[in-house]
Amino acid sequence: MKTAVLYLRVSTDEQAAREYSLRSQHEVINAYCNLNSISISKVFTED
Repeated sequence: MKTAVLYLRVSTDEQAAREYSLRSQHEVINAYCNLNSISISKVFTED
């Protein structure tokens, strides 16, 4: 199984409030990893 390390960030308050929020990014990437049998080993966030 492949392994991934996630780095999630937003650069503006507007991005954080819209569809680019950290939560939204995590949900999309998590779904992608699940569909492609990729294990997430660590998640880094920057806001």
